[in-house]
Amino acid sequence: MRYLYFLLLFPLCTSLSAHSQADSLALLQRAKAELAKPGAVVSSVLASATYRPLHPLTAFRELISSHSRAEIITMVPDDEPGVKIIVKGTVKSNDGKPVADAEVYVYQTDSRGWYAADRPHVGGNEGDRRHARWFGYVRTDKDGRFELHTIKPSGYPQSDLPAHIHIEIHAPGSTDAMISELLFDDDVRLKGNTRDRAQGEGFIIAKPSAAPAPFGQLFTYEIKMHGD
Repeated sequence: MRYLYFLLLFPLCTSLSAHSQADSLALLQRAKAELAKPGAVVSSVLASATYRPLHPLTAFRELISSHSRAEIITMVPDDEPGVKIIVKGTVKSNDGKPVADAEVYVYQTDSRGWYAADRPHVGGNEGDRRHARWFGYVRTDKDGRFELHTIKPSGYPQSDLPAHIHIEIHAPGSTDAMISELLFDDDVRLKGNTRDRAQGEGFIIAKPSAAPAPFGQLFTYEIKMHGD
């Protein structure tokens, strides 16, 4: 039990000001029970406002990861401010073959450019990567495809970096992850030297297309794994 408390509470104790340790543990157990139900989908927990306080916590993120599979996931609750977008991706090997059952981890800022609810960045060891409020785990289908429903992130405040979604892909049987960023072609910051630098670093840029309501945009990414 002490170890569970450590996993749950140590990384972001300050984020629990509205939730006691007991409340958070009870909420985590409730999330586990919901995902254990027959036919449960990750989005029922990940996109629920009920579990929003748990999002930065290690134990909750591990729970979501353990239930990842090839399904459409919604990353944010309906009331989250911002333009709702669909992100579709196809993961292929270096020789162009689809990579099935790869685990895709994504995390992003909100419409303010903040990773945390109360500040732009999360402190501590790999704070944003490990504790960003909006994140998701999903697996690719037999054709290497995945789909996310989220809100369009913004670039960091007081920065010229373009908006992006961080992405890490673990292919089956590989110990190394492909790490990149998904960028948006219509981002006003993504121009000139900034665009050249993003392309030089291998980040993936997609143009927006029409999306069905209530989504404002659809972005489709072709992602090629490296070194396989």
